[in-house]
Amino acid sequence: MGGRWDLFRLLTALAILWTLVLIAVGAYVRLSNAGLSCPGWPACYGHLVVPTQGAALHRADQLHPGRPLRPVQAFKEMFHRYLAGGFGLVILIMAGLSVSGRRRHEPGPRRLSWIILGLVILQALLGMWTVTLELEPIVVVGHLLGAFLIWDCLLILWARDTMTFRWRGEVASSWGRRIGLLALSFLVIQIFLGAWTSTHYAWVGCPDFPTCLGTWWPRHLEYGRAFVLWNRLGVDYQGGTLPLRARAAIYFLHRIGALVVFVTMIGWTAALWVHSRRGSLRMMSAVVAGLTVLQVAIGISMATIGMPRWLAVGHTFFAALLLGAATLLVYALWTPPNPSR
Repeated sequence: MGGRWDLFRLLTALAILWTLVLIAVGAYVRLSNAGLSCPGWPACYGHLVVPTQGAALHRADQLHPGRPLRPVQAFKEMFHRYLAGGFGLVILIMAGLSVSGRRRHEPGPRRLSWIILGLVILQALLGMWTVTLELEPIVVVGHLLGAFLIWDCLLILWARDTMTFRWRGEVASSWGRRIGLLALSFLVIQIFLGAWTSTHYAWVGCPDFPTCLGTWWPRHLEYGRAFVLWNRLGVDYQGGTLPLRARAAIYFLHRIGALVVFVTMIGWTAALWVHSRRGSLRMMSAVVAGLTVLQVAIGISMATIGMPRWLAVGHTFFAALLLGAATLLVYALWTPPNPSR
């Protein structure tokens, strides 16, 4: 029984790291314009391994004549699919372990394990629709947000088993819980805006910084066209399809959101630091504040020096770290002490 318990914890830690890798690799694939390099799903041009030989390449090109096979790009996409398949297997094993042995007497972790499995199945469907609907923006955004949600759920699952929280009686935690929820809500909205910016390649709408289109508050931006959640089918959205002022509207709101998140997060964590008596609460507050500053610094760098791929991938990666750290801090503030630990 203890062995299964230890295996469950080990797989939880592995899944947490695996999710981060998947988020980073997914961002790299998207930013490399490789998201549609394998138009079929789950196979690539009818193959589970990217074809490289002459005859196989010819057959692949005949299968999709309007989209010739580019092996290097296809390898990127298939590597992401292989990673996702392995991750799904780990989550399936975790769900099985959660209903055996000691886990049967702990409904919280068991229920959360199966919720995560359900999210992974939905994530696989979103991955398929990302390809079959040719990067429909709302599907791509849902796919990214789904990965972030799985990441958060895994962190909470790990925290339930390994962390002891004794902060709820803190003077700071009484108001810190509510402000934390507000800050976390702003962060989730900002992540959506960032994903919407990425899927529409909207950073080209405001090429200057800190101004946008030469002014601090640009007028005549097309907000209505910028946030149409479902567009017509049969359109390839790689590279973006919106006009400049609609893209500028998306990116401008993303910049405003960054300012709101920065002020809220720094104010919240600074207040927790000042009023807290516990070193562990101070440390987590400092981590959230540090990640907030780093994320804003990366965003400013991207706005000033362009959009180098490595920096854009880092922006997505550290967004996941910031969301995870903020979620753990909010979760800790709302969790009563466990006297059994």
